[in-house]
Amino acid sequence: MATSHVQKKCEKWIIDHWLPERFNEGFGNKQLKMQGRGKFEFDAVNESGTIVGNISTATAYTYRGDIASGKKSKIRADCLMLSLVSAKKKLMILTEPCMHEFTLKEQEAGRLPLDIEVCHADLPSELKEALAAAREEASKEVRGGAL
Repeated sequence: MATSHVQKKCEKWIIDHWLPERFNEGFGNKQLKMQGRGKFEFDAVNESGTIVGNISTATAYTYRGDIASGKKSKIRADCLMLSLVSAKKKLMILTEPCMHEFTLKEQEAGRLPLDIEVCHADLPSELKEALAAAREEASKEVRGGAL
C-alpha cells in the first residue's frame, strides 16, 4: 500500500531548506487562530508568525491525463485557510509545475485570493524521483483496485 512518506519528506525539505534559504529564518508546522474562533494547522509558519504557508506535492492531472479535481479542490481549500489567517505574507507552495500553473491561472481568473503568493519549490532530483515513483505506485494500486 502506498504511503505519504515521500510527500512528508518533500514537505520537510521545503520547511528545513527551501523556506529558510528564501527568508533567512526557521519554519515549522503550527496551529494558528483564524478569523472568528477556528484554528488550523499550517504546514509552514515562520518563528514570528508573520509568514504562513501551505505545501502541496500534488499534480494537477491523474495518471490518465484527466483533471485531478479532488487535488485542485484541496488547493482551493488550503488557500481558503490562508485567507482566514492574519499574516503579512501568505504562501501556497507547490512542487509540481502543472499545479503551480493551474493555481496561478485560478488566481488570475479571480477564483483565488490575490494576497496569497503562489510559489514553485523546485525539489532536488532525488526527491522528484522518489515522488514520481510513489505517485506511480499509488496509481497502480488504484488501477488494480478498479479491475
